[in-house]
Amino acid sequence: MEKDVEFWKAFARRASQVIAGLLLFMVVFFLSAGRIDLPRAWFFFAIYFVSFLFNTVIFLRFNPEIIRARSETNWGKMKWWDKVFAVLYFVFLFSMFIVCGLDVGRLHLSSIGIGFLVVGVIIFVVGWAFAVWAMVENKFFETTVRVQMEREHRVVSTGPYAIIRHPGYAGMILFYGCSPFIIGSLYGLIPVILLAFAFVFRTYFEDRLLYEELTGYKEYTKKVKYRLLPFVW
Repeated sequence: MEKDVEFWKAFARRASQVIAGLLLFMVVFFLSAGRIDLPRAWFFFAIYFVSFLFNTVIFLRFNPEIIRARSETNWGKMKWWDKVFAVLYFVFLFSMFIVCGLDVGRLHLSSIGIGFLVVGVIIFVVGWAFAVWAMVENKFFETTVRVQMEREHRVVSTGPYAIIRHPGYAGMILFYGCSPFIIGSLYGLIPVILLAFAFVFRTYFEDRLLYEELTGYKEYTKKVKYRLLPFVW
């Protein structure tokens, strides 16, 4: 009973984190745009929210532990490079919404047609599906990078982890990378590219940490050679 109470507290905490983040993104975007009559932006935020609802149902069914794990962030125990990534992540993510808002709402520097929206939605779905698949497969997918000895951390090599070593990050890069296409701003791709490099930065150090500290990871890297993009890196 006590475990159930703790789980639902974690669930409420994680849900509030995601919803608060979404609302903050919307406020930043629409303040930057100076207007709210932007259907493509509303459509993007709508599918973002729907993806959160799908995430909730899927995780409750297949990997509820991931909800508790991702509801907690221990800043004090984070590696220096993970702290750098956290700062870069928020800076570039908010920059994307600021740039997109300024572009489509005030400056009108770029104008991309409905075809980009369709492509963006396809990339969004692919990225979301890949990231969720990784989180369902890997119960150790926390927000903080560490070897979780208290949870008997082990190498996960099934599902998307049989394709690349960090499929969750690859999915997130696609998930966020499509945002400017859906909203309608080519200039929004600039902070998106920087965000992608931030994920590459984190992937490099996380991979090295796991190689040195997680039992069996060294052997895993011999079987699955690429970190984020097959045949490239």
